[in-house]
Amino acid sequence: MSDLYNILGVGRNADSKDIKKAYYELAKVNHPDKGGDVNKFKEIQNAYDVLSDSEKRQMYDMTGNTNPNDGPQMHQGMPFGMPGMPGMPFGMNVDLGGLFGGMFGGGQRTQPRGKRPKGANKMHEIPLSLNDFYFGKKIRFDLERKVFCKECSGQGCLNWKTCGECKGSGVKESMIQIGPGMMAVNRGPCVSCSGEGKTKGTVCKGCDGKTLINQSSVIETDIKAGSSVGDILTFAEMCSDQAEFEKPGDVIIRLTKADENLDVLRDGPYLKHECVIGLSESILGCSRNIKSHPAFSGIPNRVVPDGATILKVDIPAGTQSNEVVTIKGLGMPLPDSTEFGDLMVKVIVRASEEDKKVLETHKVILQSIFIRPT
Repeated sequence: MSDLYNILGVGRNADSKDIKKAYYELAKVNHPDKGGDVNKFKEIQNAYDVLSDSEKRQMYDMTGNTNPNDGPQMHQGMPFGMPGMPGMPFGMNVDLGGLFGGMFGGGQRTQPRGKRPKGANKMHEIPLSLNDFYFGKKIRFDLERKVFCKECSGQGCLNWKTCGECKGSGVKESMIQIGPGMMAVNRGPCVSCSGEGKTKGTVCKGCDGKTLINQSSVIETDIKAGSSVGDILTFAEMCSDQAEFEKPGDVIIRLTKADENLDVLRDGPYLKHECVIGLSESILGCSRNIKSHPAFSGIPNRVVPDGATILKVDIPAGTQSNEVVTIKGLGMPLPDSTEFGDLMVKVIVRASEEDKKVLETHKVILQSIFIRPT
């Protein structure tokens, strides 16, 4: 038996829509009524009948056959007869749909499959600065999509006509010679109307028969203060309409971090800064300015130490290397809250050349200060 997937020109993971589409394209070319080869069309019809039926397709995928024990078989030595009907006379018409129905599923109109519930979602990323995450931001973007035409409800036409080929049944019959003096009636989905039994009438001017029109819209939304990288905003059913789905998918916005050269970094509710001080500064204490802290921009109803241009951080005397100085309430705002996280300043102590000279020059004095007699 020839590979049924190859006959239709589809992959083994093809869904019912792909199989149906491939069948109609091949049937238009190979149907006997269109001058096509009878045997070739029988192969195409057989492949479609099997692969469009989930149970038969499963059996075929498992065994490579369409269950030869199910349905009648041709008997050797009986050129003019059929199983269970020996000695069938010359010229007798046979209804292939009924005779081979058990084997190939012929004679039954393919019922249109229901639409799938929802189309695929589409994700877009929006990069935000630290200030955007700190204060919140209103974002606005243009959305271009395709929606079903309202004038024709997405049908592409204003009315329908009964298919002239199948007379509205959705099934087309044709005579096929299967042997010397033997004709058979083949039944299958009508190619002209794709088995629907109707064809489009007056073309809709709103969409020019295409069922879909372009739609532009503007989406505005607020990013809350304290939002995080990776947060998701969902705009339900804002993707383009598609005929095979009942509802369009969602447009999803994911917040990402913009590229910035900052001396303060975010870690959840905390803001972190690392500074280097000298040995003398470690012993005596000092202060450092954090230039890229969001508080420089000013926070309504909130007092920022030392003004709103430079955030000054005091480092206590005796601070050791790798010690972290915590400043309460100068971290990130907590979402849906009036509270703030903390600012964490990691101190790195490095003795400068000047520090080393002082240590050497005033060694005796330093010993008298730091080394107490026992």
